[in-house]
Amino acid sequence: MNPYDFVRIDWNHPPVRRAYTPQNRFDGLSGEVTGVITTETPLFIPQARARGGGGAKQFVTNAHGEKIIPGSSLKGLIRSLVETIGPGCWRLFDGRYRDNTDYTRKLPSAFASCNDLKSLCPACRMFGLIQGNALLAGNVGFEDALCNHSVPHQAIYTPILDAPKPRHEAWYLTTDKSRLAGRKFYFHAKSINTSPKVRVSKSGVQLNQYIQPVGVGTSFTFSAHFTNLAADDLSLLLYALTLETTIETNMRHKIGYAKPAGLGSVRIELTELMLVDYKQRYTAGAGGKTVHVDIALKNFVAQQVQHFTSNQQSNTLNDLRRIWQWPPQHEIAYPDQQWFEKNPQTPISKT
Repeated sequence: MNPYDFVRIDWNHPPVRRAYTPQNRFDGLSGEVTGVITTETPLFIPQARARGGGGAKQFVTNAHGEKIIPGSSLKGLIRSLVETIGPGCWRLFDGRYRDNTDYTRKLPSAFASCNDLKSLCPACRMFGLIQGNALLAGNVGFEDALCNHSVPHQAIYTPILDAPKPRHEAWYLTTDKSRLAGRKFYFHAKSINTSPKVRVSKSGVQLNQYIQPVGVGTSFTFSAHFTNLAADDLSLLLYALTLETTIETNMRHKIGYAKPAGLGSVRIELTELMLVDYKQRYTAGAGGKTVHVDIALKNFVAQQVQHFTSNQQSNTLNDLRRIWQWPPQHEIAYPDQQWFEKNPQTPISKT
């Protein structure tokens, strides 16, 4: 089965854009959420700069040599979900690709990237943007997730991880080719795909990587802070963090390198949510904090995300539930070149 599919977007409901609330206003909901990330499959996040010497590429560490999931990686994961579910603007999309494919007109103008601090989509309000003269840090930030229990895993050669091929319209566009198919998400896999050795092209270019992932059961602690979030933005953030874990629906996140090979499936569990009323705190000189843990946390989050979990009509949510369902339902691998040549108009569902 192909490693990814597209989560459909409701083009009739564009992002709800509002003005950014400065962090010194204290007009919204502020606080901090903490939790644990546990690997369900091997996970690999490479060092930004590979160290010299041979051997497998190593997992990213901080200045103290401790394995981490960088805050930037967590921010990217949760932002992509907020952009999809919110929905948000298509911040990085320009529609033009190296092979001269141009999908510029396939994105409705109402979904174009934000460029005005007085009119921001949920993702840009939360996570910020750099666009033209607009520079904004956003009202949600993630710290590096620190590994507190590492399970070893042997070094592996990845399979060849192909680059996206947007020219394949049958996958990247809707059936009538009037709109983009949606946002790409990778399936969880029953097993990871590896290669027995280095793969090299005819011109001598290495096509795969030798990496040292962490094993299943490795855990990381993380925290995220938020300031001046509107109530609906906090609900969206909490849903992006927790997804759904019920008898009917069980989901996991995907993060890191080699997702097409089956790596990067993780479980995110919240352990504490602190809400701070800064107006009360500064005027009264104390108090203003509410801390949710255990059952109180579970009940609070369930109430906050009920708008999403109870929605069975949304194509966006249903697609995400299908692609990120847990446990995995499929073995995944890219179709080979011959398949594409023989099936130029075959939809992605037929893989």
